[in-house]
Amino acid sequence: MNNASGSCLCKAVTFSFEVKAKHFDACHCAMCRNWGGGPALSVEASGKINIKGLENVTVFDSSEWAERGFCKHCGTHIFYRFKDPSVSLCYFHFGTLDNQEEFEFTHQIYIDKKPDNYAFANDTKMLTEQDVLAMFGAQDK
Repeated sequence: MNNASGSCLCKAVTFSFEVKAKHFDACHCAMCRNWGGGPALSVEASGKINIKGLENVTVFDSSEWAERGFCKHCGTHIFYRFKDPSVSLCYFHFGTLDNQEEFEFTHQIYIDKKPDNYAFANDTKMLTEQDVLAMFGAQDK
């Protein structure tokens, strides 16, 4: 297991978490693009998550199954996580991490929702909305 750490822009929130592998992904869904002004680049936490300054995190209830956390002082997007406690999925924004150069860009999701006016040159695995929903068993949500 590898570790990752980072913080918000004003440093009111710092965090560390375990990752299985040092890679990051891009989400092209409309909600992520609207939230951050472009595709969301994120790293999946796998294991223990430690957040200091949790009192400085505001959580936005963005859908039936997920919520997004950001610093209430500087507005930095910190995480996207599933609400269901039995599904321990949490993704931290790549730009908030220390040592970003150690991570490899491997996946793009909701690729069928990506506007045609931009593209990444990296060779990544591409998943459609249907692929993602099938992975998480959320077809009926």
